[in-house]
Amino acid sequence: MGSFSVLTLFSGRHFMHVRRALALTLAVPVLLAGCSDDPEPEPKIPETTSSSPTPTPIESETPEAESPEDFIRRWQAAALTAQNDGDTDKYRAFGPKCKPCSEFADQVDQIYGDGGSVRLGGLRVVSVESDGGADQYQLTRVLGRTQVLDAQGQEQQSFAGGREVLTVFLEEVGEELRIKNFLRTAA
Repeated sequence: MGSFSVLTLFSGRHFMHVRRALALTLAVPVLLAGCSDDPEPEPKIPETTSSSPTPTPIESETPEAESPEDFIRRWQAAALTAQNDGDTDKYRAFGPKCKPCSEFADQVDQIYGDGGSVRLGGLRVVSVESDGGADQYQLTRVLGRTQVLDAQGQEQQSFAGGREVLTVFLEEVGEELRIKNFLRTAA
């Protein structure tokens, strides 16, 4: 089995909150005149009731567009999770048409399907930078030691880990980013 690549995206998404404050201040004077033997009743000082302004969302919250860099970081996080827990569904959703993504997820599914597991000692995204086009990015990451274990917990393979550089190709589907392809360009 080849080395495992983990793709991580954090982040998630950023939201822009649009709020406007409506302030309604109502002053309701209540004059109460008491009955007394005084020739001129003294009015009571009116009480005022006011409500302080309360921020009220009047427009739906609109998500801010996710940057390609944040998307790639989230993809890496999904890859790390897929390797360490065997659930590749979220990872696959990042690039349903990406051949190397599917091959990676198929390897993970096979290992877990056979009762084995993968232990990745960590993944750190060093940088994500534009690399020659609006849809091409260079991902530099550091992988920890990776172990592939069988159903009995015995190590079947291991990889030392280290620094890797990937070229990641994105595509926009509707208003969402997807991984189109990736290539290992340097170790």
